Amino acid sequence: MENFTVLNYQGSKNNLSSFIYKNIEPYIQDGRAILDIFSGSAAVSNMFRDNYQVYANDVECYASIIADAILNQADIEAASNLLHSLDIEYTTTIKKQANPIINFINHEQQALEHENFEELIALYNSYPTVWNNQYSQITKSLLTVDGIKSTKDFYLFTTYYATNYYGIIQALDIDCIIKVINTSFTEYKTALLSCLFYAMKEAVFSKDGHMAQPLNPEKNQSRLFVQRKKNIYELFIKKFKEYISVPLSKFSGKNMIFNSNFEELLDEKLFSNVGLVYADPPYTDMQYSRYYHLLNVAAKYEYPLLTVTKNGYTKGLYTEGRYQSKLSQRGSAKQSLENLISFCAHAHTNLAISYAYPQDREIQATDRYTVSIDELVELAKKYYTNARVNVVTQNYNHANHRNSEQKKVLEYLILCGDKNLNQVNIDSLKKTLCNLLPSKNNSMYNSHMYWSQKAFNICDTLINSLSNRGDVVFDPFLGSGVTTLEAIKTDLSRCAIGCDINDMPLFISKLLLSVNTIPNIKKELENFISELNTLFHYYETTCPICKKTGTISKVIFDKPERTGSKIIIKTINYTCKCTKRGIKTADESDYAKINVTPVLKNISNTTLLYNSKIAVTENDDIKNIFTGRNLSVLDEILSIINKYSEKHQTILKYILMSILHLCKITDKHSNSQWPLWIPKTDCVEKNIIDIYTKKIKKFYEVIPFMKENYTDSEIVESYSSLSPCKCLLLQKGSQSITEQDIPDNGVDLIVTDPPYLEQVLYSEYMQLYKPFLNLDYNLKDEIIVSSAPSRNKSKGDYFNLLEQVFHMCSHKLKPNHYLCLYFHDSDLNVWNELITILERNCFRFITQIHIDKTVTLKNIISPKKSLNGDSVLIFSKGVAPIKHNAEEDISEIEHNIIRQAKFMVKSNGSMSTPELYDNGLMEILIQNGWLSKLSNKYSSLVDIFDKHLTWDSSTAKWK
Repeated sequence: MENFTVLNYQGSKNNLSSFIYKNIEPYIQDGRAILDIFSGSAAVSNMFRDNYQVYANDVECYASIIADAILNQADIEAASNLLHSLDIEYTTTIKKQANPIINFINHEQQALEHENFEELIALYNSYPTVWNNQYSQITKSLLTVDGIKSTKDFYLFTTYYATNYYGIIQALDIDCIIKVINTSFTEYKTALLSCLFYAMKEAVFSKDGHMAQPLNPEKNQSRLFVQRKKNIYELFIKKFKEYISVPLSKFSGKNMIFNSNFEELLDEKLFSNVGLVYADPPYTDMQYSRYYHLLNVAAKYEYPLLTVTKNGYTKGLYTEGRYQSKLSQRGSAKQSLENLISFCAHAHTNLAISYAYPQDREIQATDRYTVSIDELVELAKKYYTNARVNVVTQNYNHANHRNSEQKKVLEYLILCGDKNLNQVNIDSLKKTLCNLLPSKNNSMYNSHMYWSQKAFNICDTLINSLSNRGDVVFDPFLGSGVTTLEAIKTDLSRCAIGCDINDMPLFISKLLLSVNTIPNIKKELENFISELNTLFHYYETTCPICKKTGTISKVIFDKPERTGSKIIIKTINYTCKCTKRGIKTADESDYAKINVTPVLKNISNTTLLYNSKIAVTENDDIKNIFTGRNLSVLDEILSIINKYSEKHQTILKYILMSILHLCKITDKHSNSQWPLWIPKTDCVEKNIIDIYTKKIKKFYEVIPFMKENYTDSEIVESYSSLSPCKCLLLQKGSQSITEQDIPDNGVDLIVTDPPYLEQVLYSEYMQLYKPFLNLDYNLKDEIIVSSAPSRNKSKGDYFNLLEQVFHMCSHKLKPNHYLCLYFHDSDLNVWNELITILERNCFRFITQIHIDKTVTLKNIISPKKSLNGDSVLIFSKGVAPIKHNAEEDISEIEHNIIRQAKFMVKSNGSMSTPELYDNGLMEILIQNGWLSKLSNKYSSLVDIFDKHLTWDSSTAKWK
C-alpha cells in the first residue's frame, strides 16, 4: 500500500522508509512473518505488506484498527455502489441527529462564514457539554455522562468534544459517521474508521497536532477558523477513495492483528512463525496515550468517565481508562525492553529496534529519555553478543508537533541476529555502490603504498551487505589487505582470512594490527626524527646568492644510460636563509655529492630480473635506479633504525617502505605504478630526509585511528582460533591452501581482487624492497602473465593457476554464499576464460556493478576502448557446475546485443564504453550463455558498437 498513510503519526517512520526497509530486509528469515510489535500508525507494517506476512500489535485500540485496515485490506468490488450507499446513509442520519441542536449548528455556520470570533465564542460558551453540565435538548436535562449514555444514541463527540477539539457540526459529523459504520457497514469497519481517524486528525483544533490538548481560541483565532471550516465527511470520503484505489496485497486477510501489551505476545508458539520483530518503542517519559486519545474514544465509543484531578478537569479533557505504558516510566522502561530483547534472543528470532536520539548530546536535552541509546545497544549485545549486533544510523529532522522547531536526531536501527543472505537485495546493493564515491583516503590506508589498492568503503559495503557479524570473510589475494582489515574493524566484527605469496602484504597487515600493542610510538618517532636530521649534510649546497649553505629539496637531471653513471644536472631546487625556494645550476661539489660512491653496510646490491616490459634491462641491478647520494642516505637511515627496539624498528621500516618508490630516481610525477623504471630525461632525486619526516608525522594519525577502529583486532595462528575481529594470515599460493588451513564450507564471503594478467607484476616490483627491508617475494607461485624470459609465465599458465584458486574457493565457500570479484577488461576472450572457470567451479553469475574511478592516462588517450573505473562481479556459490544451452547463433546474439545497446543509449542518452559494458550488456551475455560464441568472433564489444552506433569523440561517448 505504497504512499498510503492514515496518520502523520508522532514518531512515524514514513519518511525513513527506504532506510528502514533496506537495512531490515536482509534480517527477515525465510518464509516467516514480521512482527511489528509497536505498530503505531502501521507505517512500517505497510512497508512490508506486499512482500511478507505481517503481524501487527499495539496496545492502543485505534492503532490496531489502522493496522487491520492496512494489512487486511477490504476487497471492495463495487466501490461506486458502496460510496453511494454511504452518502445516502450519512445524509439520512445527520438530518435526524441534528434536530436537537439545529439552532446551534445554524449559528455556528453563520459565525464561521463571517469569521465573527466574538459571536462564535459566545455560542460555544452557551453550548451544553459534559464538561459544563448545561441543559441539553438531547437529554432534556442537565448534561451528564450518565444522561447522554442512557440515550443509547450516537452523541458522544457532540457532547464531549464539540466547541473544544472540534466545531459543533464537525463533532456531529464524527458521531454520524460512526453510527453509519456501526449500524450499516460493519464489514468494512476498520477501513472506514481508519479513514475517519484521518479526517479527525486533519480537522482537530489541537495544540500539538496530536490531540494532546485543544488550543486556546483567543490566542489562535486565525487557525480556529481554518480548522473549523474543514468538512469531516468530505475528508473522510477523500481518504476512503484513496484507500479503495490501492491494489490488494497477496497477504491481505492472512496478516494477524493484536491489541495487547507487548509482553503478552512474548509466546513461543506465536514466535515459531516470526522471522523478525520490529520494535519502535516509546523513547521518553511522555505517555503516548495523551496523543490521539480522541481516536481511542471514537474506536471504543463507550461514553467514558471524565478524568478529574485535584485541580479539576485536565487541559486535554482526558477521560478515564487511558493506558499507562511501562515503557514511558523510568523505573520500568529498561527492564521491559530487556524482557523483549531477552525473549527474542532465546527464541532465536532476529530483532530490529528503532530509536531516535539527539545528534548532539551535549547541546540537546536527553533528560526525558527513559533509556539511553547506549544502554539499549548494550542490552542488545548482552543477549545477542557483540558479533550479532549491527548498529546503523541516519540523520533525521524530527518534529514533535506542528509548531515546534525541528530537532536534529540520529535515527538508530539496532539490528540483532543473523542476516538471511537469501534475502539480500542485490538491486539495492547496486544502487548503494553506484551512488558511493570510492575512497582510499583514511589515515591507515594513506600510511602505505600498494599497487591497485581498492576503495575501503566499497569493500566494507560489500562485507556489510553480504555477510553477518562473526562470519568468516576470505581474500585469497591479500595485497594491501583492504578486505581483511575492513572485515575485522570493530563496527563490522567479522573474522578474516587473507592469503598472499609475498612478504610485503603480510608485513603491512601485521604492522598495522600491532600498533595498539606497541608503547611510546610517537615519542620514539620524534626521537628518530631528531637523529634523522643529522643526515641533512648529504643535501648541503652553496647558495649562489648569499654564498652560505642551503639544503637541496630536489635535483632535476638527465641520465642517458640506465646502467651508466653519467648524469647531467639541469637544476637544483634548494632552500636557505636568504631564499625559501631557490633554484641554481650545479657546481663541482653538487656533482660530487650526488655521484658519491656509497659504502653499503645494510643494503644488499640485488641483480634485477630482466623484463623489458617493466624497463629492467639485462645485467641490471638496484644501484642503477638510485643516485649514489640517496643510496648512502638510505644505508645510514637503516643503521639508525637498527638501534631501536625490534617493535619500533618494524614501524620505522614500514614507514620507509611507504616512501621507497620516492627515494629512487623518479620522474616529475613520482609515478609509483612503475617502481623499477627511471626516465632518461628530467629525472628527479628527492631529499629523503624531508620525505621521511613528513611521512613519519602523518603516521601519528594512524595511532588514534587504530585505537578507535581496531581495539579488539588481532592476528591468530589458526582457523580454529578465529573469532570476531580476529584475522588469520597465510603465506603461500592460494592454489595450495589445504583443508588444514581452511576447512571446507568454512568461509561465509569471499571478496578479492585477483591479479589481472600482465597488468601489475607484483613479485617483480617487490625487487625494489628486498635490498633495503629484506621483504622477500615469490616468483614461482605468482599467478601472473610475465614477459620475463626466465619466468615462463604464459596466459595459459595464468588461467590454469587461477582455476586452481577458484576450485579451492568453491570448496571453502558455503553454498548459496557470495563471491565478490574485482575485474575489468574490454577483451571478450579474457571475460570468457574467467567466467568459464568460475561457472565450471559452481559459481553462478549474479550481477556486475560499475565503480567509478579517477580517470587515468590510458583513459584519456583511448577512451573509446578503455574501461575506466572498476567493476565488481558478484557470484553465488551453487552445488553443481553452471551449464548453458544457448541455441542462438552469432547473428541473433549480435542483434540482441545491439538492440539492447541502442535501447540503453535511447533511454539514458549518450553512454561511454564502460557504461555500456557494466550497466547491462555483460550481464546479458553471461546470463544467456552467449559469451563463448561472441568472443570467437569479436575481441571487444567496441567492434560491434563501431558497426551500429556513432562515436562522439568530443564527449567520449556512444550515441
